Amino acid sequence: MARSSDAAGTANSGALAFLVAWPGSSDERSVPIVDHLFIGRECNGIDDEHRFLIDDASVSRAHAEVHLDAAQDQAWLVDRSTNGTWLNGARMERSVPVRVMPGDRVQVGPVEFQFFSRHFSDPAELDSRRTVRQVHMSELAMAVGDIVSFSTVSEYTDGAVLLESIDRLYSGLRKLLSAHRGTLSNYVGDAFFATWETEGAPEAVVSAVSFALEAAAGVREVAPSLPLRDPDGAPVRMGFGIGLGRAAVSMMAGAIVTVLGDATNVTFRLSGLASRSGWPDVVVTDAVHDLTVGQFSFSGPAEVEVKGRAGKVKVFGVAPAGHTIPYPT
Repeated sequence: MARSSDAAGTANSGALAFLVAWPGSSDERSVPIVDHLFIGRECNGIDDEHRFLIDDASVSRAHAEVHLDAAQDQAWLVDRSTNGTWLNGARMERSVPVRVMPGDRVQVGPVEFQFFSRHFSDPAELDSRRTVRQVHMSELAMAVGDIVSFSTVSEYTDGAVLLESIDRLYSGLRKLLSAHRGTLSNYVGDAFFATWETEGAPEAVVSAVSFALEAAAGVREVAPSLPLRDPDGAPVRMGFGIGLGRAAVSMMAGAIVTVLGDATNVTFRLSGLASRSGWPDVVVTDAVHDLTVGQFSFSGPAEVEVKGRAGKVKVFGVAPAGHTIPYPT
């Protein structure tokens, strides 16, 4: 059963787009999107005009989001769920914004939606007078921190508790990042994504590793005092991946800084490996290891498969100099 605010059932002159629930059926309902719309079982903290609620156990409390970027004539869909969101029949990757266009179909639990708008058309049809988005290539060191089992944790944790805990965790990470002269690129779901420009500044790679090691230690210190717990009742943990490589840097969906490339993908994957199944809290690529080998203690190497990438990646566990490191066999 789905429900929404009264405004969602009527035409809204301020709406740039609509999600039509159960399109073509007798239950069809038009849900206006003024700037963004959250879809889920609860969507705590979101007002009625900006949420569509689905009362079904298979739907996460905060399941998916639609964001409109009127200035760039683009609309984005982001999956935040445990059980997945489908776009045109394909399951979306969690926390990765995907562009949607008129006619696209979205499946959230038992409810199918179709996206409608006079805007947000094919990129080839964009107005030639529109401001051109700047994109540049940079050599970057990248650090991604990922909360272990966050999907399960968020599914069974009150929204207010989740928000308070994440805010405390990430406020500490932001201060630490500033001390290590890194740049916060974005929050991607539960992931904390930071970058350092390394062209002409090889010491930035050392800064990235130092940040991750101190961040992991800081999380271990503060986690026992947080109400947020993992599925077994233990304090939450974060794993950190560090990568190095060239990436395309731009702006996406308003103020979101986007860093795209193979090195970015690898770094995100390593963060999902760290602090799990015997792996250390911080895992780095061989390129990062080679530039910092005299600065820290390392274990490995090990070769791991990275989803969506051919071949294996050589990785190392890292710890402060003089420390021993747990490592899977």
